[in-house]
Amino acid sequence: MERWFTPQERGVVLFLIFALVLGGIIYIYKLKNPYFAPELKITREEKRDAEIQELIQKTKTNLESLDSLTTQVNINKASKKELMKLSGIGEVYAQRIIDYRERNNGFKNIEEIKRIRGIGKKKFDKLKEKITI
Repeated sequence: MERWFTPQERGVVLFLIFALVLGGIIYIYKLKNPYFAPELKITREEKRDAEIQELIQKTKTNLESLDSLTTQVNINKASKKELMKLSGIGEVYAQRIIDYRERNNGFKNIEEIKRIRGIGKKKFDKLKEKITI
């Protein structure tokens, strides 16, 4: 009669069967006891939450940039913050626009913005598609 396995091979087969059975027992135990090894679950949840927060932040940034590209700013009504969203308009220029419109009862047309110190033809050409009155 021929033997199928040598004594060493039988030892390896028994070890693999034992490892398989033990792994199955641990898996079933984890299913029935959700608090078994909770640090692994927390780590996964924290990672998922961080990824979600990062995705939300990217979406907000994309929406803000899209909004600034598609909407026009009314220079007669815009706040300082809204004016600062315009390309090339910082805090100083935004304040100058507000001061001018208060002194002159608003802008009559968008070309009047060129009367503000520091806003010339080049800057106006960049702004004219993004502003309205």
